[in-house]
Amino acid sequence: MSLPNELLHSIIEYLAYIPKLPNSPSKSQLKCASPELLALSVTNWRLRRICLHFLFANIKIRHIKDARRLEDSSLVLFEKFTKLLAIAHFSRSEEDDQILYPILPCMKRLEWVELRFCSARGDLLKAILALPSVSTVLVEQLPDASLHDNLSKVLYEGTSTTTTLSPDLERRLGQGMRLGRLEVLGPELLDDDFGQRHFAGLEELRLSMRRYPVSFSWLSALSLTHSSLKEVWLIDDNRHYFRRHTPIFISSFVEESQRQDLSKNYIIKRVGLRRGTGQCSQDWCVMSLTIFTTFASTSLVEILTLVSTSFPNLETLTLDLDSHKATYDVDDLAAVLSRCSSLRVLFLHNVFKRLRFGSRCLPTVCRANSTSTLDILAARAASGLSMFTSRVVKKVLSLDTIYIYDMGYEYEKFGSGQRWYLVGWLHVLNGNRDVDGTVRCKNGTGHCNVRLGTKMISRGFGMESY
Repeated sequence: MSLPNELLHSIIEYLAYIPKLPNSPSKSQLKCASPELLALSVTNWRLRRICLHFLFANIKIRHIKDARRLEDSSLVLFEKFTKLLAIAHFSRSEEDDQILYPILPCMKRLEWVELRFCSARGDLLKAILALPSVSTVLVEQLPDASLHDNLSKVLYEGTSTTTTLSPDLERRLGQGMRLGRLEVLGPELLDDDFGQRHFAGLEELRLSMRRYPVSFSWLSALSLTHSSLKEVWLIDDNRHYFRRHTPIFISSFVEESQRQDLSKNYIIKRVGLRRGTGQCSQDWCVMSLTIFTTFASTSLVEILTLVSTSFPNLETLTLDLDSHKATYDVDDLAAVLSRCSSLRVLFLHNVFKRLRFGSRCLPTVCRANSTSTLDILAARAASGLSMFTSRVVKKVLSLDTIYIYDMGYEYEKFGSGQRWYLVGWLHVLNGNRDVDGTVRCKNGTGHCNVRLGTKMISRGFGMESY
């Protein structure tokens, strides 16, 4: 192999990790090694030496057994390469924490530590904070009350609150702890005083909307004092707020949809905002949108066209067509999605039944090995969605991730009988815009994994369980 090491390093770095899924913990920096990295690491010694940088950069300890294996292994590689340590589902016993204490100082390049599904006990957290190389400790639970140290390295992932914070949280913030995400229950109660509060490290604000109007007069002041604030979410999963109120961020879309008599065709459930160039509330732009089409809806093309013109910076679109009536040619629907020129992540919920394939021959993604109606229906849906998503990514050149959630009934015409489900993530792999991913197929008799994408792998369906 004649390529210089620098070029090989860049190539392997590009292939090293699988893309982070949009539903991953928002603050997590953990990266998972790709199959390509694992394969390259056993090719020859030259490639292995390069791959070691990426194989040992991220270490995850899930249980006490993982910690014991780490203790028994050579720590030289961890000393040289490990920059991130994720500790998840670890023992609740302080005695078991002892096994980590001799391991931690060996990771001399460790910068980031994540404590997930385990408490931030005083002694363990104190030992981590004492490591000079560590800059951030991400925690899901408030640090132990007995810890009185400076907590400026601690990033608390998030909390739910009304208009006031708990005394324990206020105390930790006073010790320097940063607050990564804040979820406000009842944002209609927020006033200008909220904009004067300071939450160190705040990156994400989530507002659980109710049926009452919300004033965003505080957002300008909050934006000005929180340069780290990147996202604001308006969450209306119960469908109370957006049916009654129109915040300024989506006013042009709502007004134009009313003018075109489209407002009865959709329900907005979530709006994600990203900071624009200015500081006032009007300078936040829509970067994520969740739309649910209603039973009255037959105007998907018109709705998506309006979405593309109203939200030019839209990066994430969730489209739920469960209640939709009309059907659309796969190429026509892919073409209208291409107007969302900034789209990176597309969530497709219950889309298959809304697609028309005409005389096109569906690809063989999986073969139903039984005569079960559920198996046959799920296999056909997997094939149809494979064709559709492959066409979409060819049209939407910015798109890099698609989430599939689809379901149907044994007796579809009557909406009765047992159900089948397809659930999973697809990724765009290369410059050829190939799609690849695995979806979970479930029905009343079993489940299996099926590979979807441009380069399909045929698998038996309905006979294997995983």
